[in-house]
Amino acid sequence: MFKMKKNIVVALAAFMAAGSIMTVDAHAESDLPMYFDFGDTVLNVEAGSTQKMHMRAYYDYTYHMGPHTSAGTYLECSFKSGTQDVIFHIGADEQAGNVPFYFYVDDEKVMSDATYDDVQVRVKNNGGATAAQAATQVAAQNTAVAESVQAPIANKKTGTVKKTDNIAMLYNDKDVAMASFSLTNGNGQMATLGLKGVVAGEGANYFDVVSATDSTPVISESDKAVMTANGFAGVCVNGKYKNW
Repeated sequence: MFKMKKNIVVALAAFMAAGSIMTVDAHAESDLPMYFDFGDTVLNVEAGSTQKMHMRAYYDYTYHMGPHTSAGTYLECSFKSGTQDVIFHIGADEQAGNVPFYFYVDDEKVMSDATYDDVQVRVKNNGGATAAQAATQVAAQNTAVAESVQAPIANKKTGTVKKTDNIAMLYNDKDVAMASFSLTNGNGQMATLGLKGVVAGEGANYFDVVSATDSTPVISESDKAVMTANGFAGVCVNGKYKNW
């Protein structure tokens, strides 16, 4: 009798386990199913709006964005493992027709090898752009977020700030490198960086940049001294002034 009851309990447990597996909301939309499980890998989002997506992350993660023009374009997420809803925000002034969001594992349990998966966001109604207007759109994007911008330096001269990957380097008027900086997302990883120009604030100049997150500047003490001597007190990230 006891053996029969035990068998019934085991069978019932197996049935419940199978049922729970069948009800798991599995999307399997990922090139890295051992790391991420996305609700979708391509989204269509109106400029100036948001879209929620259900996903599962098996480890803590971070994200970076591809080329974009608006500080209002970013991802609202937990950066933590688990099943969750994330929200894609697309700025009203976003000019890029497609913004890729790159997801990276950022967990001490997994050795990082820079492997990533991505979700592509197609931006709709961003100025009525069409395939035939792609060249115009790219030009507008390059104007908003550039690879290099002019910058006033000491002795009333004009230098240049140039971006390579996510590192910005300040050059003097003779195109000689003087100092550099980057951004961090606060998780020990380099953040995305886009150059917009130079803005004045609180009696000093700031490099006007955009980033995927509320990033902070990273700079060596020697480079900080050079930047300060040339009138730069820090960076303005997504409209927020941050000193070195």
